[in-house]
Amino acid sequence: MGGAVAKSFQVLEAVSVARGPVRLSALAEQLGLQKSTVHRVLAELIELGYVEQEAATGLYRATLRTWEIGSAVIADLPIRQIAANTLHDLHQQTGETVSLVMRSGDDALYLDKLISPRPTRFSTRVGSRVPLPLTVGGLAILAVSDDGAEVVGRVASRTDFPTPLDVEGTLRVLATIRRRGYAVSSARHSITGIGVAILDRDQYPVAALIVSAPTERLPAAQRTAAIELVVDAAARLSESLGRP
Repeated sequence: MGGAVAKSFQVLEAVSVARGPVRLSALAEQLGLQKSTVHRVLAELIELGYVEQEAATGLYRATLRTWEIGSAVIADLPIRQIAANTLHDLHQQTGETVSLVMRSGDDALYLDKLISPRPTRFSTRVGSRVPLPLTVGGLAILAVSDDGAEVVGRVASRTDFPTPLDVEGTLRVLATIRRRGYAVSSARHSITGIGVAILDRDQYPVAALIVSAPTERLPAAQRTAAIELVVDAAARLSESLGRP
């Protein structure tokens, strides 16, 4: 991607996903671009209203305008509209946090999230991305995707994770999910997640439903009940998308 437009989007994306304001030099190093190029692009983005520079520090941050565009796109996605009532019902039935994710490249993109009235700390929010093998909804999607093994391999080759991805272990997990029809994960931060893929009429996984809760709130009986609710909700959504 060497064109001016491509560079502009590279810079805007880097600023948007950064956790906090960023330095020009850090952006240039991250993107492999000249500082003069990044400075020019940032100036253009500031003029257009997508980026702002803090007067006190000189650091750059994305403005709400980027959020407005992303929110408008997400709100207009058919799967989000179709799933809205089901998400609400599942939230009411379980009393826990319910999320809707869809595949975006090798990532799971969070389209919607209803937070439990007894919330716990979550790192994901609407609009955030997580590599597919690292989230229970992503695993549910990969288990019924033709290229699931390839995605696992690509994600494992990335160098931006604190711990390496266990490829063979992940493939065994996908096989188990494929056999039983749902994914369960209890590995992170004492949180149990239940994920089920939503399939279209061609059996393509267009999204996944997730219920997440502190593990202590989902002992065996409650977890079994929650799994049944998520499986049933995903099946209804699949039927809404024309699945025979």
